[in-house]
Parts: sequence; structure tokens; C-alpha cells
Amino acid sequence: MKQLVVVLMLFTNVVLAEPPAWRSSNIQLLFGNQYEPGPATRESITIEHASSWRYGESFFFSNIFNRRDEGTEFYAEFYPRISWKAVNGTSPSLPLLDDLSLVAGLNIGNLPRKDPFRAYLLGAGLKFKASAMDYLKLDIMAFKSDNLNTTGLQVSPIWAMTFKLGRSRFLFKGFIDWQSADATGGEALWLAQPQLLLDMGHYWGHTNQLYIGMEYSYWYNKFGIDGVIEKVPQAMILVPF
Repeated sequence: MKQLVVVLMLFTNVVLAEPPAWRSSNIQLLFGNQYEPGPATRESITIEHASSWRYGESFFFSNIFNRRDEGTEFYAEFYPRISWKAVNGTSPSLPLLDDLSLVAGLNIGNLPRKDPFRAYLLGAGLKFKASAMDYLKLDIMAFKSDNLNTTGLQVSPIWAMTFKLGRSRFLFKGFIDWQSADATGGEALWLAQPQLLLDMGHYWGHTNQLYIGMEYSYWYNKFGIDGVIEKVPQAMILVPF
């Protein structure tokens, strides 16, 4: 665990010292009513930010949940990465791959109150050549939670694509996380959160300013708890800034 913390600190220091060549941020408002366990109905706000630095890129998101049982829940993840393409100026000479990266991660939350969640990640990222998509990535990382003695594995495909149907423009994006039993301390889990969003501003010549749509969250063995399955369709508004 100490090695993961040191690597993450080094990543963070370098990333924060570099002015970004590009950046992308958004805020999301979501409402769903089939959460497990705890209160079934919850509202949430998600803030996402991605940006580049000299030798790669970084991604951050934070969730704020309004819960009826334990008050406000905060959760955040941060992933800086060093990119082969950024360092060498060319894509790796491997079929189907646009980029390779070394990625670290920090996951934190304020629950449970007596033992707040914290986990560290370190591994490799693959970015695939996919001309029909904005991006298609796969991260494979070691996963170590503060409250466990074991180190497990997390595998995460991540995607985004824009497409048109008639006069309408859509954004389809999301991720899938698989974590091993050693990562959760219980059962292996799956978490999938695809989002399908309609670009409302596109109708008035203001593309990528306001989206409405839905997110579907499917969480099998949530938190590693055997048999806890969460299926939450959520109404969603996304505003880039």
C-alpha cells in the first residue's frame, strides 16, 4: 500500500504543476429511486473534470448524494496517467492500440462514518483505435483498500461516442468496473453505468452546452455483499462548463 501511495503522490505533484493543453468539465444532476441498501430514493450531483498535462492526462469526479439515513454522502475518484503517446509523440507500434499509459488512482468517501472508505490503484491503461467513437479505453489496475489486508484487481472499460439520428445529436458514454473478491473483501462485483443523453442545444446551434437523458446503474454484489443487486434508472441533466 505504501508504494501505491508514493506513486500516486508523485503523479499528483507532476500533474498539478503542468498547465493543461485541453480540459473538459461538466456537472450532472441525477434522480433515482431504486437504490440498495439504505434509502431507495436519492438525488445526486456529479462533477467531472478531465485535462491534459505534458506527459499524459488526468481524470477526476466527485459524487454528492442526498441520503435520508446518514445525511450527505461524498465520494470521489482521481486518476492521473502517464501516456506513451504524450511522452514519445507517436502511438505505440501495436495493432488496434492508439496509446498505452501508466495509471494511478485514489478513491475516497466519507462513509461509513467510523471507518471512511479509501483505496489506492496502480496499473496500465489501453486506448484503442475506434474511429466511430470519441474514445474507447481499458484500465487494468491493482486495487488496495485501507480497511483490507488483501490487494485485488479492478478492470474497467470506459467509452464515449456521439452520433446523430435525423436532426438529433446524442452522447452515449459510461464505464464498467469489475473488482475481484480480494479487492472487495467479499464477493467479486460488477458496476456498470451507461448514459444516453440528448444534446438539447444542438437544435439551436449551441452544441455541447446542455444534455438531458438517463443513466442506468447496475451494481451486482454491491460493495462485495453477496446477493445485493442494485438496478437504478436515473433521470439526468448534464451541463458542460
